[in-house]
Amino acid sequence: MQAMQRLISECARVGLMTLEVGGLTEKDTLFGLPEVVLCLGGDGTMLSVAADAARSGTILGGVNLGHLGFLSACGREEIALLVQALADGTFAVEERTMLEVSRSETDETGAHTHLALNEIALMRAQTGKMVDVDVEVNGHLLNRYHADGVLVATPTGSTAYSLSAGGPLVWPSASVMCLTPICPHSLTNRSVVLPDTAELIIRPRERRGRSGESLIYSLDGSTTHKIGLNERLRIRKASQPLKLLSLPAGDYAARLRMKLGW
Repeated sequence: MQAMQRLISECARVGLMTLEVGGLTEKDTLFGLPEVVLCLGGDGTMLSVAADAARSGTILGGVNLGHLGFLSACGREEIALLVQALADGTFAVEERTMLEVSRSETDETGAHTHLALNEIALMRAQTGKMVDVDVEVNGHLLNRYHADGVLVATPTGSTAYSLSAGGPLVWPSASVMCLTPICPHSLTNRSVVLPDTAELIIRPRERRGRSGESLIYSLDGSTTHKIGLNERLRIRKASQPLKLLSLPAGDYAARLRMKLGW
């Protein structure tokens, strides 16, 4: 609350109009109206609204009140600096790749389409159980994975779940996506870095004696959806990038050193 009050006070000082909103729902129409939306919280707060911001073309910025804050433009101690950059128009806008994830019956157009900023992860609903999935790249089989799950991450998401699963760190502006098995049964299964022009198809396969067990896929670690054995996931780069606000003196290398304790 103190951070919000300070933000509002600083905006009033420089003549910026503000609208304080909390508890947005799917029916809210805030996005697309203001030029910039600021989130006060951690990365999870920003991830919860990233898809809406990308769809509307709204610039999304963050004041980190959480632990890591990879997505945030600044911490609470830099609120005055952030507001001054907004007033002067000296802030920078980075375009971050979003993933478009479609679930559909095999070889049919997906009726259920979602956007993800960090990653999409497929796993079994019952924890501790492994999955068998085929992964195709541009129509060609890459591998049949036997693992706890598989995930596809953007460069932005390379510092999140993908990193914990053994994926590589990727510079945010790199034009790639990373396919990483989660605790694979084979030691030769490793993360694969693909161009972001690739289209991936993930097909769940039935395991003997486990036909009744359900699978799920999660988007940015927040929303989860069921997927049947007769369905597939199509993953590709979304046409709408996220416009992420940053301060002009932003240094990603310095951020990595600070956030990862190098």
